[in-house]
Amino acid sequence: MGTIKLICSRNPKPMKLRFDKIRMLTICVGLSVLAHLLLLFPLGKLGSYNFARPVNPLQAVMVDLARTGDDVVADKESGHTSDTASAAGDAEDESSHVPMGGESFDAPLQEGRWAVPVTAADENVPGTDKADSLQNNVSNSETTPAASRKNSPVYVIQPPLRTASEFLATEREKLTYQISMFGLPVGIAELEAKNERGEVRITLKVKSNSVLSSLYPVDDLVETRHIGGNFILTRIRQQEGSFRSDRGFTIMLREKKVFWIDRLKNRSTTEPIPNGEVLDIISGLYYLRNRPLQVGKTELLQVFDSDTYTPLPVEVLRREQVRLPGFRKADTIVIKPLLKTDGIFKRTGDVTIWLTDDDFRAPVKVETQVPLGKVTAELLSAETQR
Repeated sequence: MGTIKLICSRNPKPMKLRFDKIRMLTICVGLSVLAHLLLLFPLGKLGSYNFARPVNPLQAVMVDLARTGDDVVADKESGHTSDTASAAGDAEDESSHVPMGGESFDAPLQEGRWAVPVTAADENVPGTDKADSLQNNVSNSETTPAASRKNSPVYVIQPPLRTASEFLATEREKLTYQISMFGLPVGIAELEAKNERGEVRITLKVKSNSVLSSLYPVDDLVETRHIGGNFILTRIRQQEGSFRSDRGFTIMLREKKVFWIDRLKNRSTTEPIPNGEVLDIISGLYYLRNRPLQVGKTELLQVFDSDTYTPLPVEVLRREQVRLPGFRKADTIVIKPLLKTDGIFKRTGDVTIWLTDDDFRAPVKVETQVPLGKVTAELLSAETQR
């Protein structure tokens, strides 16, 4: 019987590849652990932070503007707490009335009226608006601790100095004009006024057409708002040839002062005015339209224009019938403001205005002087809403 020999041969190459993979995996794990240790070691020096620790909410802070610094110091030295500390508990309940994110206080402006604090001398005077308002607030303040309302100011709603009916006889009015120079049309002007729940908004836009814009571009915008009958906000942006301007001012009628700003030159100032009857020029025009104009008499306006206050006499010259574009005719009253300032536009001469001789007193024609010559604006269309 023969001998059978079994010869088993193994290939050592797969075993070698397996050991190489294990070695590489071990090296990668070691390097990863080392990298994490190097990263966490400097962070450990910064200390630990407990993420489960609650964050304390912001505490309400009440400042009593009626108290002076000497009173606060005296309270600290005597060991007594101030009235603001006793009222801090009520601040959380009243937090819903604090304006946040652009909201406004209800106290200063309500229905177009301005609120001012009551003085001690007016609190006990019967029959006055301040005393009546104080009496109406008694029921609301009975639940408030006496210490918290000891020095709290009481606000009284002041009536507006100017009303919308002085300027606008309609709910809305839009007048469109054709602007001509040397007998040729050179641009369009739009004058729009609105009465929005007692707030007057007036906008004037003047633009040159494509023909004139290549030589002397004009793009003017005037916006005026009456706030609560006690403030007049006006912004004037102009582009007339190479001239640029961006100005604005706020007339504070009750405070008898004007805040004026030039945005391009970064200049601003506050100037006093003599009384609460000062207007901007556009508002002055609407005010004149509601006046009983008589030929031969002079109306006096008080305006803030060209960064200064000035009295403005307006002469009522005559009655005249004028021709308008489209072969239309209109019976008018001619007025002439005696401007001592530059006016809304960069004019250099006199201004003459033709108003319709009726209840609307619509300005149907305006002539003025600019550096290039005489400019005439004639009414093309009118839209009114009672």
